[in-house]
Amino acid sequence: MYSAKEKEGFQEVAESLKKYRRADLCDQKGKSILDKLYVDLLDGNVILNKCLLDNTTFLIGRKGTGKSTLFLKLENEYRKKDGYLPCYVDVKTVFESSRAVAINQQYLSEYFDGNQLEKYLMGRSFIQSVLKQIYAEIDKRRQSLIGKFRELLSGNTTIDMKEEISRLMKEVDDNDTLMQIEIPVLQQVKHRKMQSDRNSEQISQKGGTSLGGSIGNGEISINGEFEAGGLTETSNSGEEELTNIYLKVFEIKKVIHNIREILNKLQIYHLVILLDDVSEIDGEALKLFIDTIVAPLNNWSEEFIKFKIAFYPGRIHYGKIDPGKVDVINLDFYNLYSEFDINRMEDNAIHFTERLLSSRFSHYTNGINTYFDDKLEEIYELFFRVSMNVPRIMGYILSYLYQSAVIYNKKITKSDIENASERYYEEKIDAFFKSSTYCLLLLDEKRDIAQLKKIRDAIVNRAKEIKRQIGSNELTGRLYQKAHPYSSHFHILQNADKYLESLELNHFITKYEERSNRDGKTVSIYCINYGLAKKNNIIWGKPRGIEYRTYFIERPFNYTGIILEQIKEVKVIRCPRCGRIFREDEQAGLEFTHYRCPDCSANVIIESKIDDEIERELEESSTLPQIEKDELLVLLELNSHSKPILAKDIAEDVDLNSYRISKICKKMESDRGLVIRHKNGNLYTYSISEEGRRYCLI
Repeated sequence: MYSAKEKEGFQEVAESLKKYRRADLCDQKGKSILDKLYVDLLDGNVILNKCLLDNTTFLIGRKGTGKSTLFLKLENEYRKKDGYLPCYVDVKTVFESSRAVAINQQYLSEYFDGNQLEKYLMGRSFIQSVLKQIYAEIDKRRQSLIGKFRELLSGNTTIDMKEEISRLMKEVDDNDTLMQIEIPVLQQVKHRKMQSDRNSEQISQKGGTSLGGSIGNGEISINGEFEAGGLTETSNSGEEELTNIYLKVFEIKKVIHNIREILNKLQIYHLVILLDDVSEIDGEALKLFIDTIVAPLNNWSEEFIKFKIAFYPGRIHYGKIDPGKVDVINLDFYNLYSEFDINRMEDNAIHFTERLLSSRFSHYTNGINTYFDDKLEEIYELFFRVSMNVPRIMGYILSYLYQSAVIYNKKITKSDIENASERYYEEKIDAFFKSSTYCLLLLDEKRDIAQLKKIRDAIVNRAKEIKRQIGSNELTGRLYQKAHPYSSHFHILQNADKYLESLELNHFITKYEERSNRDGKTVSIYCINYGLAKKNNIIWGKPRGIEYRTYFIERPFNYTGIILEQIKEVKVIRCPRCGRIFREDEQAGLEFTHYRCPDCSANVIIESKIDDEIERELEESSTLPQIEKDELLVLLELNSHSKPILAKDIAEDVDLNSYRISKICKKMESDRGLVIRHKNGNLYTYSISEEGRRYCLI
């Protein structure tokens, strides 16, 4: 029988690990307990200490791997160091807010056509928002540091600093000020474009920069060169052209000078900008952000400004930043632990799980022993397997265990943990796949999802078939055990890794190891999500013992052909003019020639064979109007709760901020009655309606 305090403590452990993005770890008095609860992925705070080096650092990891928690810890540490100022920017939130406030300026219509004007305004607003955020953070720190340096600063100096920051923010935000710089830059660009068109018939035949001498899609640089970090490059694309315009309009070198002058007065000689959720913005915006803000500030500031940037795997952009001068820290299981000790990867990962859970339970409860019915070393190992070392997933598993066992005063068994992992898979990983039919997505996005489903199903079906073959003695050999037909892992040749990136990013699979196969070729070994394996009655793991170290590089577990077959089934690369069909291995050559057919020079296209399937799904779903992706995510989250919840509670589970969620819920209530809003004083709580539930019952 658990006491009320023991139940509450268990729930707090779960919630502290589930914490979304910037949710700090605080006690009941609001005081931060992050220093007490922070647990590094490696003993001795190796990851934290590497992040604290005076280098630009890329933190790479999937959702929930602890990037935001590490940022919070870095802020705490930098505030303790003399001469350092940490500045946190939630890039996704800034990007979303900038899209909402992008306002057309009539004079710009002379220089951009309709599509390019919208793109330019979006980028312009985004840069404004980022710079304002940086200035706002500096002003906050100015106020907190004034007392410390009061004896060094006269009264007039403190007033001057405040006025200077206000002036800089106005320069970024005030359109009249920007226009004075912007118009001469755009006139110069337009003049050069028109001159280039007259001098180059070839470029004119390609379509020029845009219609009527406007700017946007062209092949010409605005100034011929782009200076970055002492290097000079010739610009040759519309994106670089826009980047150069932004660099001139926002006078980035002047921004660096102004920031430095202000901070030097406060004896701050190192500005560390922490950029969270960079990979959450779309690809074009990500490149624009890195090329226009991050790279110039990093390269031109003479070591004064350094960045700590959180990326997802596969969504990384260096821009003009020299990769050789960037510390790259991987937070996902294989990429992290293989770098430090490849022979003890799993042991080190389980040790992190033990340290993390032990620390949380010791702080919030009387200890982890109170709740579990099996040996703790087995519990820690199972938590590693169901989460693959992702703290947020551990938090969800614990939350489900609270609902299924703790509130009923039951001790938690390994079977309970396995069942919780299956529930996590169904509610948090697979739910969007199930409901994507009803989501307003571009056709290319629907194709991607349909293709991922096919690859996932092919992997699962093959694993089930191998299990059957081992159990029926169709697969024989000393490594295969009829009583324990393990088939949860598989391997592929490394050149096929790219086809699994999205499945891994979304936690359907996880890279587990690299080895040489029987033919001496390096292969990547992946494991299926534990909950997905449980759902399909696939036995997770492999036999214990050194003699089984090659178990998953046996030929039956080679899924390269299976995965490539799925790609071939859904994709055709062809030339619409001459009809030539290109093989998959010819795509690299096409990328080099910008998808020009070598036979007739026409543009090569990639077609999908699954459009008919998508069309059928759309016809079957026509009874329900399609909704936006973010709306669907909110509905799926509300559907997993039995009572109304606050926007901030939804935000802990969905990668959207509370303000955005409130707007989405209000719209879904007024437009279609998918959500019910409940007013409690000055706050609203939200629940899903019966109509909204129809989108989740797939």
